[in-house]
Amino acid sequence: MSLTALRTLLAIAEHGSFASAARALNLSQSAISTQMKTLEAEFGTAFFDRSRRPPVLNEAGALVVARARELVSRYEELQGELGRSNPVEGRLRLGAVGSTLTGLMPAVLTAMRLQHPNVHVEIVSGFSQELLHHVGSRALDAAIISDYEASSREIDWRPFLREQLVLIAPPAARERNVRRLVETYPFIRYSPSAPVGRLIDRALAQADLQVREAMRLDWLEAIETMVSQGHGIAVVPERRRYGAPLLPLRRVAFGNPPMFRTLGLAALASSRKRKLTDALFAQLTAVTKP
Repeated sequence: MSLTALRTLLAIAEHGSFASAARALNLSQSAISTQMKTLEAEFGTAFFDRSRRPPVLNEAGALVVARARELVSRYEELQGELGRSNPVEGRLRLGAVGSTLTGLMPAVLTAMRLQHPNVHVEIVSGFSQELLHHVGSRALDAAIISDYEASSREIDWRPFLREQLVLIAPPAARERNVRRLVETYPFIRYSPSAPVGRLIDRALAQADLQVREAMRLDWLEAIETMVSQGHGIAVVPERRRYGAPLLPLRRVAFGNPPMFRTLGLAALASSRKRKLTDALFAQLTAVTKP
């Protein structure tokens, strides 16, 4: 039985289809299918209902997925125990909200590679709640998420960065008054299904602003690009770019008192990857230090 095939099976379960798992693992769909047929032949039973499109896990497949998570986790723990000569090494499955991928995470991964060359970090992007769910199911070892709103002894939440909300306007805008900008331009809203979107909505309510919503997007870079091209205004976290170029935008102070988005690292309190997450957290705090 191949650990590679088990990891592929876990990727199919996590991403929902052979095609999505192939994209996540950078493999062809035929390679994914071959691995699964070989694994099924070893066990002498099918793991998928192939009468449905896309194929879905059947009862036997669901059982193997549950056991495979345990086996892969135990194997990785053994790797860590055998590597005590260099304790900061191994594989870290990390989730990250999309807004960190174009500025913060490239800088952090560069720092990690220089400081801990034997640590291999795999990145999965997603929304905070989705990533937190994957941490809880052990599909991810840790995740960089926004504004953790729950309170659970199972989750270790370590904030490392606060970003103040600001109003952004097109570069041609000359007005500096928030209320007049809201009256002049349509509003581009960040999806309220995400923690930062709910934070922005609370900030608008606190400021007693009635906006004319023109778009609702779930990617901060897309919102900033739309604003830079003159399609409206928005309220977003004021992000540092960590070497990435800044878009031409007019930034206006927003909120009295100001409100902040908080980014932090979430992991299971019982995680056996603590040395790796500690090393990552150290680099996150170092890179984001003012």
